[in-house]
Parts: sequence; structure tokens; C-alpha cells
Amino acid sequence: MFSLGYPFLQGNWDLTDVNFVLIIVATSVLLQFLAAFLALRLILITGRRRAWALIAIALFLMAARRCIPLFRLISGDLSRIPDLTAELIALVTSALMLVGVAWIAPIFLSIKRSEEALREAQEKYRSLVESSEDPVYLVDRDCRYLFLNKKYLSRLSLSMEEVIGRPYGEFHSLEEEKEFTEKIKEVFETGRSLHYEHKSRRDGRYFLRTLSPVKGPDGSPMAVTVISKDITERKRTEQQLAFMATHDPLTGLPNRMLFNDRLTVALAYAQRNRQKLTVMLLDLDSFKQINDTLGHSVGDQLLRAVGDRLKGSLRKTDTVARMGGDEFLLLLPQIARAEDAATVAQHIMKTFQAPFSLEERELCITASIGIAIYPDDGEDVDTLLRNADKAMYRAKQKGRNNYQRYNPTMDAP
Repeated sequence: MFSLGYPFLQGNWDLTDVNFVLIIVATSVLLQFLAAFLALRLILITGRRRAWALIAIALFLMAARRCIPLFRLISGDLSRIPDLTAELIALVTSALMLVGVAWIAPIFLSIKRSEEALREAQEKYRSLVESSEDPVYLVDRDCRYLFLNKKYLSRLSLSMEEVIGRPYGEFHSLEEEKEFTEKIKEVFETGRSLHYEHKSRRDGRYFLRTLSPVKGPDGSPMAVTVISKDITERKRTEQQLAFMATHDPLTGLPNRMLFNDRLTVALAYAQRNRQKLTVMLLDLDSFKQINDTLGHSVGDQLLRAVGDRLKGSLRKTDTVARMGGDEFLLLLPQIARAEDAATVAQHIMKTFQAPFSLEERELCITASIGIAIYPDDGEDVDTLLRNADKAMYRAKQKGRNNYQRYNPTMDAP
């Protein structure tokens, strides 16, 4: 005979049924062994061997201890029949332990899979970043380096240990540091990506920088990833195309379009400051004869030489442009008097007295110059150029190798 120990259970059980107690004890032992086995399995999942090994050993010892009364019941030793209440409590406890271990296992498994996926993603990201031909680096709010790929380190000619944790300004000029700090601050404040062009003072190369925020769990930026794409060749191509659109391909001088733009700006400045300026149209005398007798190659060389000589004869603030053919345009801002314009024209004609040396050949050539002065001879681009052209033809009529200031009588039929 044995006692249940708790009044609320008395009267509901067959107190002589030893088999019932045997089943309860056996079930409790089985559940504890299963819980211990699952605890050992968690070692493989979590990698925390010591903690889960201790838990598994404890569960195995508890199960082993429960085997003692179980073996007694199986062998028929009824001298020490376990208390039914204690066995029921042990059964419930074992079941809860098994459920707890079984319930927590998927959680740790999910965490492990997430960590593995994260490591895999990090490895792919690192591999992608390291293999990139573009400099890539990570900075914090204070512009301190958190990560740099090999391409960026090679530009700095430093190792990771020499750069990591140090501020951007230690490796760049004050101007570059100021620009970079302002852009990083903007990304942190707005939380949005930013794109801008940057010219490196280190080697003069151009980069398209993309600044992207790295956001934390609360959605606020915690760092900024910087990708600098080298656009030097593209920039040079753009500059070359822009130069070709505004300059004469033969002489490298400004063309008619750029000359008109500069003249428009100069006119606005002269009008605002009540100043004068001079426009000259220079035409080479007998250039066609040189082309016909010596060939266009020599003629082209002569045009380039004339352009160089004209640039050397004027101020840096003046503009020499090739209008086309053998005609050149000259813009001289801040020429206050007609006498000053005439002096410049005489100086140019004097420089033409020296022969041009081309391909072991010396050529002598003269020029006819027409002069128009703002605002006396016109107040807009078209009028000034038209009147300078009229004056140039009058200079040719006077015998070439001459200059002529425009006057209204040239408009007479």
C-alpha cells in the first residue's frame, strides 16, 4: 500500500495498481533521456559546448537516478513503491523539460541559419568589394575609416592597419576634408544617398562619388558607404568635346561661337561700367596664292603660326579667334580711345614684318585690319562685326597691309 499524499487525488486511483506507477516512472525517465539528447543536439546547433553539455549531463543524471525505482518495479521489488504524487510531478516536470528543450531548439537553429546567411552575405559583399576596380570605403559620423577595400588602400599607398580608425582629413587636403565632411554630414542628416563629382588633388583624377547611408535597427544612419568611380577618361572626353565645339580644330583658337559669347559678356561689362572696347577683323593678304602654289599643308602651318603670333602680340585679357579661312577676330576690352586701337593695329602689322619659318621655308605675308569700337561703331555683336568687316575691306582697297577704322561713310552706296 502507498499514499497519494494529496487529498484531491485520493479516491480516484487504484492504489494497488503497481503497473500504473511503473508506466509513470518509465515515461518520466524516457522524457528526461529525450530532453538530454535534444540538449546534446543543441551543442551542434549553437556551438556553445560547455553550457549545453552541462545541461545534458544534468538531464542524463536525473534520468539515471529515475532508473533506480524503475528497475526495482520491473524486478518485482515492492518494498519501496514510489509515491504516486511525486512521480506525477516528476512526469510533468520531465514533459516540461522536453517541451522546453524541443521548443528552444528551432529558435537556436533559426538564429544559426541567420548567422550563417549573414556570414555568407558578408563574404560575398567583401569579395565583391575587394574585387571592385572602384575605391570603396566606410566611414562613421566623424569621418573615421571603418573599412577600406584594396583599391582605395592602393591609392593611399598605405596598409589597413595604418588607416583604419583614423579620420579622412589625415590623408587629404583641407579643401578635400571640408568638402567630404559637408557631404557626410548631409547624408547623416537626411538619411538619403548622395552623388557628386570630385577631383582628387592627389593626382588630378575625377571621381563620381556615391555616398549611401548604412542604417541601424532604428532606421537612423550609423555609417556611410563611399564608392568612388573613376570617371577621368569620361571627363577628359567631355572636355575634349566641349573644346572642339568652341575652338578651331586647326589653330586651337576660339571659334566664331566662343568669340561671340565672349564679346556678349564684354559688351555687358562695358555697358555696365561705361567703358569702351574694340573689335578687329584681320584678313591675310594673298593667302590664296600661298595655298595654290605651296599647298594646303603649308597654308595650314601658316595659319597656326599666324594665330600663335597674334596671341603673343596681345594681352592675356584679349581674345584671338579664327573666324574661318584666313580671317581672324580680335577682341580688346577696355580700349578707351581710337588712337589706342590704332596703336594696337600698327603693332600687329609690325610683327607681321618678320617672316614665318615653315618647313625650312620662310614666308612673308601681310594683313589688312578693320576696326570697330563700342559704342561708337555699334552696340551689339552683329553690328560691331559687320562694321569691322566693312572697315577691313576698305583697308584692302587702300592697298592692303593696312588698317582702317569704321566710319559711317562706308555705308554709302
